[in-house]
Amino acid sequence: MDWKIFSSYVVIRLNLKFIWSFAKFNGVSFLRDNPWSVVANIVAPCCLLVIIYLLSGGSLIAYAVVGGTVAIIASTSLSTTGQSAFFKLEFKIQDLLVSTKVRILDYVAGFAVAQLLFASPGIAFFTILSIVLHIFTPLRFATTIVVGVILAMTTVSIGVFVGGKIKRTIGVWAISGIMSSLLTLLPPTFYPYKILPTWVLYVLSISPITPAAVILQGTYGLGKVNNAMWVVLIGEAIFYICLVKKYGTWAER
Repeated sequence: MDWKIFSSYVVIRLNLKFIWSFAKFNGVSFLRDNPWSVVANIVAPCCLLVIIYLLSGGSLIAYAVVGGTVAIIASTSLSTTGQSAFFKLEFKIQDLLVSTKVRILDYVAGFAVAQLLFASPGIAFFTILSIVLHIFTPLRFATTIVVGVILAMTTVSIGVFVGGKIKRTIGVWAISGIMSSLLTLLPPTFYPYKILPTWVLYVLSISPITPAAVILQGTYGLGKVNNAMWVVLIGEAIFYICLVKKYGTWAER
């Protein structure tokens, strides 16, 4: 693929006004109207953190803190599987957007920004924990944000693609939950990636959560820096974005 063509389409032609409006509608408004959702969003990562702390005697607590950030971004973004299916089948929001100049990549980007806003309290919580554990630095935090943005766009692309293929809303949230659990817990999100054989690590890299977790473990000094995972993460982002653009369900063909 010609990178210049890809970048010109994705960056220049994105409808920034729609993206921000959709993000406020689906992210900020939901947080404002459902403040308890903030607690619900971090309960599972916090429970895993406590379990890992108890089982490891505290030796793996840093992995749980770094992994908690990845898990919150990934699980929140993958929930778009159910949301996009519901918006399409029940609310008919997609039908309204198709008749405008909004394109499917605008929709994906709007979802990604919304999910990052929704995940921001959880990200802040685990950032505070990283400060307490003395593993926080501005450079590490900046890397976390970059990885988080790429991960959100990638996992939202997966969610919108799968959600668009669903024909009935019955059981849609179960599908979203299963995807989130498998793609988040199997990769080395909460445990050291170095314990995995190399071939297993790359098999698990089918999930974009794996390269994101490996990159951040290296960034936070919890494992050897694996620069190849940047290539994997960015490559998967391009692949899944192009996949949802070309084969995602949007306008009737």
